[in-house]
Amino acid sequence: MGAVGLPSRQEVGRSLAGLFTTLEGDRRGLEQIDSSLEGMLRSFLAYAWCWPAQTFLWAGIWRDMPDQQPDTVWGTISFILTGSIFDFLAWVLPALLLYPVSQPFGFRKQFLPLIAATNWFGLIATYLAFLPATVSYFAPVPEGLDAILSLAVYGVTIWFYFRLVRAVLNDEAILAALVTLVTLVSSLLVSSLAFGALGI
Repeated sequence: MGAVGLPSRQEVGRSLAGLFTTLEGDRRGLEQIDSSLEGMLRSFLAYAWCWPAQTFLWAGIWRDMPDQQPDTVWGTISFILTGSIFDFLAWVLPALLLYPVSQPFGFRKQFLPLIAATNWFGLIATYLAFLPATVSYFAPVPEGLDAILSLAVYGVTIWFYFRLVRAVLNDEAILAALVTLVTLVSSLLVSSLAFGALGI
């Protein structure tokens, strides 16, 4: 296996096109995602394409906590970098949790495609979350509406992810629901740890 580098723009475009095709109900879209061992490992580095949006989201959290804002430039940079590290951990943890159970639950052969697809879907999920945050940042919205909008986007994201996992796992709905739940819970766990580490 050669060195694993950042995904190129061509690979990003091809992988996202494959995801959208799969979410439309055509499993042939999965063929556009590199699910080899090297491709799966490289899919983790797709986080680099998410980082600008993730930084914006953490900057929004920083803005909304004036009483706890760092006093120095380095403190602000450290705040965003710490959040980014936990964001990346949220990509890694589901793979670590799912690998040991992939054999007994019968999806070891689909493990690499599942993780590659999950990581590329993370790119979509990040920019979906970016939308309500952008609306809240640039446009005045009634109190509570931004939370409702974020919750709606979150729900749609979970539904799309379930559809994707179900396609990867050959239409095994119960298994897809279990994988979706593990991924969701691990994400919430990492978020909780991040907020604790940042004193939020």
